[in-house]
Formats: sequence, structure tokens, C-alpha cells
Amino acid sequence: MNNQNKEVVIRISDAVISATTAHFRDALKINFLSTQQACGKASDIIKLRDLTTIIGFSGPLNALVAFSFDISLVNTLLEIETAGLDISDDELVFFRQDVIAETINIVLGHSTKSLAKSGEAICLSPPMMVEANGILRRPKDAVFIRVSITTDTGIFDVFFISPAYIEG
Repeated sequence: MNNQNKEVVIRISDAVISATTAHFRDALKINFLSTQQACGKASDIIKLRDLTTIIGFSGPLNALVAFSFDISLVNTLLEIETAGLDISDDELVFFRQDVIAETINIVLGHSTKSLAKSGEAICLSPPMMVEANGILRRPKDAVFIRVSITTDTGIFDVFFISPAYIEG
């Protein structure tokens, strides 16, 4: 396991989980019931849930962060963020993707505050959406941490992968 990749993953995961917890608790009023953490091995594959957003960090820290949600939590986020809007069935997929992408952009934006040091810029890629359950294969030398979070309305996983390269 590459120590530099491991340090990057740990540093990013600490900042992102802290920002995620604060955003879900304070802004969304969604309570975390439990969290579990696991580190990946060279032969591991990453199993995805119903809707996944992948965003890359670049700059002094290079890694991918993937948030993978079950549909019940996606629907809860959609209700919260679009309260009062009348969404037609043909727009539902778009709004689900958009609410997840925006939620993750907010969380990762807040996490960059604690990651930036001595004025170094950290850039975030646009979110890439993956629908339906799937898998990502992790290269042999990559390091990843998975944090599974159970909330009062559903489950999601957050994956931290460095270096920032995956195979689908």
C-alpha cells in the first residue's frame, strides 16, 4: 500500500465525512444512525447502490470521491430540496440526479476549506452520475476507504480512492 496514497485518502476522508455529517444534520435534518469504515484490498471491487456521484479532487491532493445512495435516501433528499415543487414523472430522473449532484457539491465544497493549506487551490471535477447498481474495479496500487452511513431515511456509502483512477 502506497503510504502517500494512504495519507491522501485518510486526509480527504476525514474532511469529507466531517462536512457530510454537518450538512446532513444541520441543513437537511437527516440523522446518522451508524457508520462503518473499511479499507480496500488489491482484489476488491466497489459495489454501487442505486444512484452514485463521482467527483475528482485535483491539485496538491489527487483522489476520487464517490457517494453511492439507496433510492429511499435519494427520494428523501428530493423531497427536502424540492419541497413545494410539482415534479412530473418524466422529470423525476433528472431531479434525482440533480439533487444528488448538488448535495455532494455542497459537501465537497465545504470540505475543501479544511483541505486547502498554505493557499494551495484544490479543484473539483464536475460530478459524474452512475445509475443503477454496478461495480467499479480498483487498480492494484490504489488505496480506498469505504464509509457506509445508515441514516434515519436510508443508506449511503462514501468511497475515497487514490490515485484518482478507476475502471468501470
